[in-house]
Amino acid sequence: MMAKIDVIETWQMVEAGKLVKTEIPAPVLNDDEVLVEIKGCGVCHTDLSYLYQGVPTVTKPPLSLGHEISGVIVEGKADLIGKEVIVPAVMPC
Repeated sequence: MMAKIDVIETWQMVEAGKLVKTEIPAPVLNDDEVLVEIKGCGVCHTDLSYLYQGVPTVTKPPLSLGHEISGVIVEGKADLIGKEVIVPAVMPC
């Protein structure tokens, strides 16, 4: 059994052109949710436009960019821990 994760490290865009490595609190999971340790994350042209060209975002910064994600389940139901997953990009750019 893995130790409970309390903090997540992430790179966040805090303003156009500026990324900052930061720590955020890990979410409290519902019974039907899991926590995924990200092993790979793609960024698309929209993410890059936010970062490099200052295109306005729907949600105000700070933002963790990217929505094409793969990883491993690290918290949740015991039979799911260690499973490799992909997270479908359900939000359009």
